[in-house]
Amino acid sequence: MPGSWSVELVRVGAVLPSVLRDLREDLSRRLAHAVWISPREIDPAVAFDGRRQQYLATTLLQELLDIPIQEGVRRIGIAQVDLFLPVFTHVFGAAQLGGPTGIMSLHRLRPEFEGDRPDPVRTQQRVLKEVMHELGHTLGLVHCKVPWCAMGASRLPEQVDLKDAAFCEPCSLKIGVPSVGDQI
Repeated sequence: MPGSWSVELVRVGAVLPSVLRDLREDLSRRLAHAVWISPREIDPAVAFDGRRQQYLATTLLQELLDIPIQEGVRRIGIAQVDLFLPVFTHVFGAAQLGGPTGIMSLHRLRPEFEGDRPDPVRTQQRVLKEVMHELGHTLGLVHCKVPWCAMGASRLPEQVDLKDAAFCEPCSLKIGVPSVGDQI
């Protein structure tokens, strides 16, 4: 299990402050670790790929890593832009396995992306689940076989909806956070 750690949320481009505030509150309640919003902001333009009309997630991870980071801090970028990795058409997020940085994007998690009506509550739940997922990777967790665990893999927003915004007991024990039973 990793030692003492905390979470720094970093705005990547045009993300509403309320999204970060709500996320900070949700994470603080669930993780029992310090969570704060950085005053820094990353400009996603450096990662734009004109051919794909998307933003390369690994470039943004490097931008997050280029800012000096204290030992034990897990830095998670929150973006509004459409992310990709070269082998995938899109990703909801990416992270360094066992490293200090991760990133996630609201872009494809918003119901209106697929033509549905806006649903801020559903969007915030999806954001929370995906940040928990990327955070788990930074803490050394790989994809989990427990279908409802936050570490379950998701390629579609509907798959995110089926997950819980918590880790299963084995994943929780590995990283030192309350298990789903402790959060009820």
